[in-house]
Amino acid sequence: MKIGVISDLHTDVTPLNKQILPYIVQAAEKAELNIFILAGDLSPNLLELAKILTVFTESNLNCPKLFVPGNHDIWVIEHPSVTSEKKSQAIAEICRACNFHALGTAPFVLNGIGFCGTIGWYDYSFGRKKYNISEEKYASKQMLGSVWNDLHYAKWSGTDREVAHRFEADLRRQIDSIKDSVSQIIVTTHHVPFQESVHYRGRLPWDFFSAFMGSRGLGEICLKEPLITHALFGHTHMPIRQQLGDVTAICSPVGYLREPPAQGLPSYAAERLTCLEI
Repeated sequence: MKIGVISDLHTDVTPLNKQILPYIVQAAEKAELNIFILAGDLSPNLLELAKILTVFTESNLNCPKLFVPGNHDIWVIEHPSVTSEKKSQAIAEICRACNFHALGTAPFVLNGIGFCGTIGWYDYSFGRKKYNISEEKYASKQMLGSVWNDLHYAKWSGTDREVAHRFEADLRRQIDSIKDSVSQIIVTTHHVPFQESVHYRGRLPWDFFSAFMGSRGLGEICLKEPLITHALFGHTHMPIRQQLGDVTAICSPVGYLREPPAQGLPSYAAERLTCLEI
């Protein structure tokens, strides 16, 4: 089985982020995939998100397509009275209409291989202890004049810790529901499951904001379940391939394209689409 994964298209951020989309589709078509996975952060605009999914659906990418949303996708900008829970429900409906499987709502099984996933969240467990930063300070999402924009646009019911643990519990339930009927499980989250995948710079405010990358609980779930062989994720905007115990951790982001890639958009798209065979 050949799986292709990519994340963090952010088509709303720069013209280049929008221009690269057809090249991502082209790379995925050329790869002749059996499963295609988008690991979140397409756009906070639902119409734009639906258009992106439709581009893949209307392509020659003739395989099941899976999606987990990212934090930007659940941002509530245009309608501040809407919650991120409601936005997530709307995204799941859009996925169904666009022939994508909303992986956060239910697992997916193909040829005895299980796929489970969730957006995940952060509980500040990736914060560096040496700074002795309080939970209240992390909850403010502000330091030295910089702001983590989830403060303004992520409208969950509950604290970050409660939300993170809720999504961890959702992932456990998915895994438990299929583990007796599959030979292998691939997990996809948007947020980072392993602290080893977080890039610290040894200075603030960068290391402060690294606490918003993900949660240890996501990684512990992956490491404790023997059937899980791969953990796919986004969010960090840094390409990653690591071996952590028996789990291969992979991040395949496009990221913010402020400048044209030196190798050109088609080559950059092909590089950022990670393909793995299992």
